[in-house]
Formats: sequence, C-alpha cells, structure tokens
Amino acid sequence: EYLAGHYILQGASSFLPVMALAPQENERILDMCAAPGGKASHIAAIMKNTGALFANDANKDRTKAIVGNFHRLGIVNAIVCNYDGREFPEVIKGFDRVLLDAPCTGTGVIAKDPSVKTTKDQKDIQRCFNLQRQLLLAAIDCCNAKSSTGSYIVYSTCSILPEENEWVVNYALKRRNVKLVPTGLDFGTEGFVKYRHHRFHPSLKLTRRFYPHTHNMDGFFV
Repeated sequence: EYLAGHYILQGASSFLPVMALAPQENERILDMCAAPGGKASHIAAIMKNTGALFANDANKDRTKAIVGNFHRLGIVNAIVCNYDGREFPEVIKGFDRVLLDAPCTGTGVIAKDPSVKTTKDQKDIQRCFNLQRQLLLAAIDCCNAKSSTGSYIVYSTCSILPEENEWVVNYALKRRNVKLVPTGLDFGTEGFVKYRHHRFHPSLKLTRRFYPHTHNMDGFFV
C-alpha cells in the first residue's frame, strides 16, 4: 500500500502549515523548501492534482526524495526545482500562495533528535536567523499581491526559539508591505508579542506555537 502511493507517514505538526496555507484547486503554489516532499504532496492532494505546484529545494540531492515521493504518490501537477530560495523571485513570481517551511535549528524536534541539544549553538541560531529573514522576504516577493484567490504566505519552522520565529516575521512586517492574518488553526498557543526586552508587532499574537509537552506533537511555529 505504501509503495502504491496510498499513504505517506508524517508527524502531526507537518499538517499545520498546509492547513494554514489552505490551498485551492487550480492555483499556482510554491513550496520554497520542499524536500523530502511531505508537505508538498499534502498540498497536491488538497489541490486534487490541478493547478501548478512548484516544489523547490536548494539541496540537489534532497530534490531526488521529492521526485521519488511524487512518483510514488501519483502527483502530476508539480514541477520540482533546485534553486536557492533567496534567488527564487529572479526565477519566477506571481504565486497565489507560498509555503516557507524554513530550515531551522530543529529545537522543536529534540524528542526525535536529542543531538540538537549538544550540536547547536548561538552561531547556528544566528546563521539560521539570517537565512530565514532572507528567505521570508523572497517568499513575499514571489507572491502575487493581486491574486484573486490567495496572496497568502505561510512561514513555519520546527523550532521553538523566538529568534527563528517571531523575530523573523517581525522583521518581514517592517521590510515589506504585508500584514498578519489568523492562521485558521484553532489550537496551539499565541505567538509572543514580547520576549525578554524585545517588543514585537502586536499582530504577532495571531501566530501559533505548538509544544511537545502540551500539544503532543513536535515543537512547531506557524
């Protein structure tokens, strides 16, 4: 059944960004950091194989996993590409919806990968934070502000650090003419509007945080 493409295994937290994205049939959708293709295949299923789904990943070897999953699952509305997400606006724009499930330190998945505790330090956080900010601005630039059905961008990480989440979204709110709207996820806890001595835009309470100890899934931010 697995090889026949009847199902794919995913953690519960992986559904959240796609639920928030709420893709519609016949739209043009970009998944900016798509490998190995779990969320992208979920998007394709909701689109019922219509429209155009661009599944991109900067790592060429990891795009093979996307292709493998798409073939197995019978997805025919997708284009798999291998670009640095930061350069994607130069390649193609005008998407109705963009999903940016950004590369992160993985502090939300310590339960699955305890090595995160010992292998990640402040430098890793800084590196992720800088990349995430650039990727989010690129995702916004890829989105068609005049889309008749969409103009939505979902930013998500499997990290629980404010540096990789509220901080990044707050930066984008300042740098681009965008606003936050409700995620449509009626569980999870509200995002932070303040953290230590930092203050974020009040609309950041519309973002959602998920924790392993309260929501019984990986730590996650949408």
